Amino acid sequence: MATESHTGRRAQNDIRLTIADINMLKEALVAAVAALAHLAAARDVFAHYMVQGLDGRTNHAVQDVIDARDMGIAAFALNVGQPSAGWATDAISQLFKAAKANNFKLFFSLDLAQTKDAYAYSALLKDYAGHDAYYKAGPDKRPFLSTFSAQGTDANYWTSFLGSFGQTKFYFVPNFDNTPNYFDNPAKWMQDWGKAVDGAFTWETAWPRNSNTPSNVSAVQDESVLKAAHVSKKTYMMPLSTLQYKHWSGQHWYRPGEVNMPQRMTEILDMGDRADFVEILTWNDGGESHYIGTLRMEGIDKSMVEYANNDDYNHVAWQPVFASFIYAFNKNLKAGGMRPPVGKQFVGSMWYRAIKKDASCQSDAAGRPSGAGAAQDAVNWAIVAADYGLANLRLQIWSGGNLIRKVALQPGLNYGSESGLATGPQYFEVIDTANNNKIVMSGKGRVDVKAQSTGYCNFNYVVAGLN
Repeated sequence: MATESHTGRRAQNDIRLTIADINMLKEALVAAVAALAHLAAARDVFAHYMVQGLDGRTNHAVQDVIDARDMGIAAFALNVGQPSAGWATDAISQLFKAAKANNFKLFFSLDLAQTKDAYAYSALLKDYAGHDAYYKAGPDKRPFLSTFSAQGTDANYWTSFLGSFGQTKFYFVPNFDNTPNYFDNPAKWMQDWGKAVDGAFTWETAWPRNSNTPSNVSAVQDESVLKAAHVSKKTYMMPLSTLQYKHWSGQHWYRPGEVNMPQRMTEILDMGDRADFVEILTWNDGGESHYIGTLRMEGIDKSMVEYANNDDYNHVAWQPVFASFIYAFNKNLKAGGMRPPVGKQFVGSMWYRAIKKDASCQSDAAGRPSGAGAAQDAVNWAIVAADYGLANLRLQIWSGGNLIRKVALQPGLNYGSESGLATGPQYFEVIDTANNNKIVMSGKGRVDVKAQSTGYCNFNYVVAGLN
């Protein structure tokens, strides 16, 4: 009996241990689910879209939607600064109609730098939150909502505002990186804001800090905010951009630039599946020069046209590189896993400033832009190559008639910033060294480089595609 009882107790102990193990596994599973809660959201890429006047007699809204959709962009973040202006509501109506007809999505980004009262956007949100083309996120598929800036608001303000929509619950991922603790103590920021937000979106980390010294973009601050967001069961949206150059409304400044775009792409992809969303800054902001779409001139201030236009400063040649990035992001691949669209061996672009960095800019009343010291006299390029037929192919960069770089191509993302920018034409080409250096593809900048500016001191980029 004693042995039997001991055996029975041992069996009971075994059962209790098994139950304990199961409970531990349950706890571990719950923790894992919490840690990976961000994965419940789709890994999508958006483009920040400045809502401007759109001529309804054109197909501009439709073409913007189709161009973005074909790149793999999941939605436009519609930056709305004047929610009740007739030109704005008309453009928004055109865009939603175009999005619904072309299998595309949109959501609102409230520009509080223009209209500081979030309640001024209430009617717009009520009108469109239930629209078939409105982007939804999270496990319960709630309408996505973002902002530009916080403008002194706090968590209580947003809890009240978001609660004013009754049964409509938004998935709120604002750009509040100008609020206390956001970068310095993101864990504290999440504690303070957690009741109001579903995620965090950073704007300022898309470029190096304002400086007169050349520097590279960094994801260090993104990493800290992302970690705090995921610990708090929130998502994180990273910014991706090319440059900032503004010569408008009394402001004149430059922020690199050079190979910021492919460097940032590499940083984002190196983070694996941890970044939940990416927002491209921007689709059409001519005022700050970081547009990748076609500019719609009916909605752009005339003074911007001097340095941002579709003739000399068209940026659409960047789109194939962005499309390749989006493919890799959606597939959770590193930069080496980026691939050109099906049927293409490679895609790419080249970009440069059309004046030398030390130009005096005496022809411009505003002079040289602040931050001009961070610029470099370089021809920048990015090419995404397939994984076949590259053995005998070489990229060549020509500046002012001089061959300044010759390099072999590898599968995935290749990029560089080549010093030696010279006055004159800028050209790049892919040659086949096994076939008498036959030119396979090439591209030429629309504007020649000059030592000095005539008129505007333009630090925007000339962008050429590989064709």
